[in-house]
Amino acid sequence: MTDYTSSMEQLPNVDVWMIHRDLARAPRYTLPAGYRMRGYRDGDVATWVRIQQAAETFFVPTAQTFADSMPGDTDYLAARVLFLVDPAGEDIGTITAWNDAEFDGQDMGRIHWVAMVPAAQGRSLAKPMLSAALDALRARGYNAAWLWTGTGRIAALNLYLSFGFLPHPRDDAEREAWRAVAPELRYPLIF
Repeated sequence: MTDYTSSMEQLPNVDVWMIHRDLARAPRYTLPAGYRMRGYRDGDVATWVRIQQAAETFFVPTAQTFADSMPGDTDYLAARVLFLVDPAGEDIGTITAWNDAEFDGQDMGRIHWVAMVPAAQGRSLAKPMLSAALDALRARGYNAAWLWTGTGRIAALNLYLSFGFLPHPRDDAEREAWRAVAPELRYPLIF
């Protein structure tokens, strides 16, 4: 693998889609002792914004970002918007097990808005958090899921590839973006 910092400065962050066509084949990870997942509660928009803003390097998520991206009442959101809670009771991560028909018009599971505060990154928590979201999708009857991310998010790309998500380039520009970032990835690209 090449040096992440120097080589990525030369590559643009291109939005790309990924798909997992058989969630039953995704690996399973459990949270370390003391950590837990919880669903959305009234007032959690501020928690979501705090986590997203701490983790996001390409733009500034706001309460309006949440409202535009994830409409619904508290009960609807509680089944979809998940928070990772550390042993001290602090919300340190968030992931959304959404679903929509945005992927080629199919109602499909969607992994959406994944973030973890920087102090919690690198502690092997992302895999169990993603497992929890995939479990939530499977519990609602989804066998497949998709997501979009950016080629500037190497850790996220490696996480999704390790779970069996595959690139789903929609055009030549996305195919080229995947080829450009391939040397930075720990997994071979199949598309």
